[in-house]
Amino acid sequence: MLDILKGLKIHIIFLLLAFAGGVIGYHLIYPEAAWNKLFFMTAITLSTVGYGDVLNVEQSAVGTIFTMILMLVGLSIVLYSVSAITATFIEGNLGKLIKLKALYRRIAKMKDHYILCGAGQTGSHVMNEMINTKQSFVLIEMDTEIINTLNDTYPNILIIEGDATSESILELANIGSAKGIVATLPNDKDNLFLVLTARMMNRKLKIAAKAVDLSIVSKLKRAGANYVVTPNFIGGMRMASEMLRPNVVSFLDKMLRGKDKTIRLSEVTVTQNSSVLNKTLSDIKIHEKFGVNIIAMNNSQEQKDFVYNPPLDTILEVGNTLLFIANQAQQEQLKTLFQN
Repeated sequence: MLDILKGLKIHIIFLLLAFAGGVIGYHLIYPEAAWNKLFFMTAITLSTVGYGDVLNVEQSAVGTIFTMILMLVGLSIVLYSVSAITATFIEGNLGKLIKLKALYRRIAKMKDHYILCGAGQTGSHVMNEMINTKQSFVLIEMDTEIINTLNDTYPNILIIEGDATSESILELANIGSAKGIVATLPNDKDNLFLVLTARMMNRKLKIAAKAVDLSIVSKLKRAGANYVVTPNFIGGMRMASEMLRPNVVSFLDKMLRGKDKTIRLSEVTVTQNSSVLNKTLSDIKIHEKFGVNIIAMNNSQEQKDFVYNPPLDTILEVGNTLLFIANQAQQEQLKTLFQN
């Protein structure tokens, strides 16, 4: 569809160039002629209407030669471009182009959204989680069949058809205003290039990337990925956990696949303007007010290690990240409490 839109623009530009070339050419030959006559002469020449010689071209050898060239060259351009534009209308692509432009305008207005690159075996699960937790995201996918299936199943999601490693496609996804990007392309090299491109286009972007080969993990991190996930490694750990810690796995599964699809292990960070700053966990009475328990927190932005089951006399500082299990409504309440 992007190729159709690009081709349509090119044909319109050709038409404008042919018309502009005719007007400028006649102006150079007849500098004293009024502009309306120059436009009129160009129009009747390119359209082969032949509605009178308003510039007395027949009296000028240069004018006659230029008119013949304009008729031959300009008319060829006009016929080719008009036929291509007409074909676009006849083949029913106009409605698709209008929807595409509306899609791009909608994406251009988005802020703090996520960009999901690839809806394959891994990306489809990421997409489902985004949908279940009601996140704002844009999907970039190359496979037309996958896109058609997704449009039928999820008619409201925003999908851009194209190569996610292309800067122009990432610009259409409004990467400059995005909060994060998830690279789940099938090929590790494509994910590496995507991470590098995304980091160059938005330095503040959070980037999560998939890696099939463990040897590429360090390269992805050096390229700019904040998080690297290896499905094969996680799959192996999951199988071991099923044998060694079956109840823990069952608990996590029920949380992810239960009736309330908004219940998740979530997080919130204390900001400079937070009303809970310098207060203790006991002071803000999280469980009494929201029915939520803090299960872990880190001590500061610099310290990545977490304290599990933090004591109630813990004083909250800027940069503290608290982990908790909550539904969507509780998550929003806690974000309001900790960040305002």
